[in-house]
Amino acid sequence: MTKPFRADYHDPAGYLNMEYDRRIGYFSMTVDHLHDHYELYYLLSGERIYFIKDRSYRVRAGDLVFVDRNAVHKTLDSGRPDHDRLVLYISPELFADLAVPPELAEGLKEPFGWDVPILRLPSPASEAVERMVGEMVNEMIHPQAGSSWLLRHRTVELLLFAYRSRHMGTVRSADTEPVLHPKTQAVVRYLNDNYRQALTLPEVAEAFRISPHYLSRLFKQTTGFTFSDYLNLLRVKEAQRLLRESDDSITDIAWRSGFSNFSHFGKMFKRTVQLSPRAYRQQYRMRS
Repeated sequence: MTKPFRADYHDPAGYLNMEYDRRIGYFSMTVDHLHDHYELYYLLSGERIYFIKDRSYRVRAGDLVFVDRNAVHKTLDSGRPDHDRLVLYISPELFADLAVPPELAEGLKEPFGWDVPILRLPSPASEAVERMVGEMVNEMIHPQAGSSWLLRHRTVELLLFAYRSRHMGTVRSADTEPVLHPKTQAVVRYLNDNYRQALTLPEVAEAFRISPHYLSRLFKQTTGFTFSDYLNLLRVKEAQRLLRESDDSITDIAWRSGFSNFSHFGKMFKRTVQLSPRAYRQQYRMRS
């Protein structure tokens, strides 16, 4: 790899978006976000650290990473420069649009719920995935008649291949390098369970018997998030769920999600979701 390169694909119906990036040097995600679609990440070359929910994983070239809907996640620099990757953002509506049988669609979604959502396949299965991804990237860069139709079907084929091959390469917890510092992991799990409460960095640091400065630095270093940004993401994620599943007022939802300031809630929600809480609820109900 010598020069950076990027290609994007946006399905006309909005069921599939794809990003190919060749990055030179060191890179970590700077934007915090949540999304309602499934994310399939394939690393073509290089090495990355991937934080998902409450754990970090060292991802190698050839790995498939499955990120569930509305899961807090972030990719980080692993200490090695240069990588290229393909990311697929898959809407649940894609399976219905392609008339995938419901029982098969559930199987295709299964990897997104794995305890360790990484597939690391041996040859020749890994080579087959590499060829499939290469064909998809080429179709993105050089679109032709029927590219949208082809890329939709290739996406389902890739998911089906991964599902069928799961017995060959499912990564177990014991096989993954424990990248996340044990103290950070304990704090992350504590936040995941208690984000609705009024929590501050000094109070949490005291509960875990470490200094606030050390916790702040360690948290950012090992997850990619600041303490406050991670807490806000958890609260926004809960607010999204309540907006979808209840008729409660937006003010009540802000309070129930852990926000004590309504203005701050609106600002954090829009920054994360790119929509206001009201617009998010309206958009979801229009799709339902």
